[in-house]
Amino acid sequence: MLKTPSTSIDGHLKKVAEENQEAKKENDSPSEAFVTAPEHHLKRVEKHHQNLSDQTGGSLGSSHEKAQLLSNKTHYNPHDPDARISVKPGKARKLNYHCSMAVDTAEGVISHIQADFADGRDSQYLPNISLQVQNRLKKNELAMTDLLADAGYSNGSNYSFLEQRNITGWIPVFGKYKPEIEGFPYNKEKDEYSCPMNRPLPFKGFHTNLDGTVLKNYWAASKECTVCRMKSTCAPNTRCKKITRTVYDAQYLRAYQRQQSKRGRHMRKLRQSTVEPVFGSLTQYYGLRKIGVLGKSDAHKVMLMAAIAFNLKKYLKTGGRKPFKAVFEAIIDDLQPNWFTYFTHKLIHTDFTKG
Repeated sequence: MLKTPSTSIDGHLKKVAEENQEAKKENDSPSEAFVTAPEHHLKRVEKHHQNLSDQTGGSLGSSHEKAQLLSNKTHYNPHDPDARISVKPGKARKLNYHCSMAVDTAEGVISHIQADFADGRDSQYLPNISLQVQNRLKKNELAMTDLLADAGYSNGSNYSFLEQRNITGWIPVFGKYKPEIEGFPYNKEKDEYSCPMNRPLPFKGFHTNLDGTVLKNYWAASKECTVCRMKSTCAPNTRCKKITRTVYDAQYLRAYQRQQSKRGRHMRKLRQSTVEPVFGSLTQYYGLRKIGVLGKSDAHKVMLMAAIAFNLKKYLKTGGRKPFKAVFEAIIDDLQPNWFTYFTHKLIHTDFTKG
């Protein structure tokens, strides 16, 4: 038997909505999230945004009336806190995840892949990737002797890290690095520079900047610079000539020399023909152009499944032969427990969120 409500349907729905709204107000606990950053980072962001605003042409979409200049130092996404704002030349600014990947140059298979925050530099992820790849190869009785990467991974501490692990790093140094200072030759034994007037600039100590980078300071005696006839062009705004170099200058120099060698040019072409096609295939054919999940851990799982699918296709076509059933069944048997665990976890997670 159907019972007719004492009030109209519209009135009943309105009453329920009011009750739900009141209950929500009572149960909600006031919690606010804040984005914090050092003051010098905020000043740097403010200056960068001001420079973008002063540009005549501006970037893509900057002339729109609702265009905003956002930064990870000042904004975050409450719906997906792990996502980070990133932008590339010619592309729109949006929330992304960073995909870090290692590819074997011999067979073209993916040996490692992981999701990282999109606001980090490529160079900060290299040590972790290198360790995981080296350990994985070691378990399979393989040695990692060379590492190829683009200039985004150029970092003095990375060069030193690879040398300590007996790995030759074929990573081009970034464009601002100068192996020599024109007019100021360096004496390695005395650890000092000489000016064009043959006056010494000895090492005076270390200095750590606001970003934590350790630098070496060299400067000449002020009494010698004051009477020098070249001071107006050499050090016009300071009491004496100062030179600042990174503590990893020797590692940078060795990387620069490898980069300029014949083998270095060969390695650059090898990197371009190995990693770029794989990454293009993952974005075009394996679903990594846009990731429809929330959180870095789920983004990592999507990237991992794409890499597994890519490698399966590679292994099945090893030697140019067509895929055959026996190889496919062997690979599926090895991966089936991991797939079952993954999908079971996803089902439990889905049920939990629905409840």
